[in-house]
Amino acid sequence: MGRPLIVLKFGGSVLRGEDDLVRASAEVERWIDRGWDVACVVSAFEGVTDTLIRRAKAFGAEPEPESRALLTATGELESAALLGLALRRSGIPARVAPPWTIDLRAEADAGDPLDAHPVALDAAKARRLLEGSHALVVPGFVGLDDRGRLVLLGRGGSDLSAIFVADRLGAAKCRLIKDVTGLFEWDPAQTSDSGDPPRRFETISWTHALTLDGGIVQHKAVRYARDHRLRFEVGTFDSASPTIVGDVPVAFAACAAVVA
Repeated sequence: MGRPLIVLKFGGSVLRGEDDLVRASAEVERWIDRGWDVACVVSAFEGVTDTLIRRAKAFGAEPEPESRALLTATGELESAALLGLALRRSGIPARVAPPWTIDLRAEADAGDPLDAHPVALDAAKARRLLEGSHALVVPGFVGLDDRGRLVLLGRGGSDLSAIFVADRLGAAKCRLIKDVTGLFEWDPAQTSDSGDPPRRFETISWTHALTLDGGIVQHKAVRYARDHRLRFEVGTFDSASPTIVGDVPVAFAACAAVVA
């Protein structure tokens, strides 16, 4: 029997700079050592997307959307390439798979190339890239439209990329790696009127997750998971108890630790 596949999504909150690639590589290596193949979905480094948007707006308050999408996508392409290099430096022969290598297709919602949704992926090509490498790196947030242009999946779209890739590759597990230990009742950086900290969810249904503010997981991604009946996890590096999101009851963890 083949090795099970996990999709690990590394967001900008945990990829603040190139130094964090070491920690991401170690996370991938841990799963490989446990007998898993790993598909990594990566966001741009923290702050890069905002910088690229500002650069586009230097050419006008409403820059041409196709060029803006192309410029913004370079953030994810950069981080994917660098993670591929970091994994190889760690002795893991990873393959990097930009959307054109695995035919990851997306359709622009209402014709907006900045807010598309994924519709297709060549799973056979992706599986062939994994053969002999055990690690595949996919840039999140981006896809190709029917004319072969790069389009974006909306802000926070790497969450959607990860869940979509997990769906199309039949992954046994999908984990969104964040800078917090899971989903909370509200932003852990804020306190309630009573001064009490928020409780962390051990399990949470898709429907209940959509009542949260969307700051940790993109609502568009949660809706895709709900519509396709896909469970996924939210946690931090090497987490033994991430929040499970899916067809599960709402339950709170005994410990409400925010970070590992």
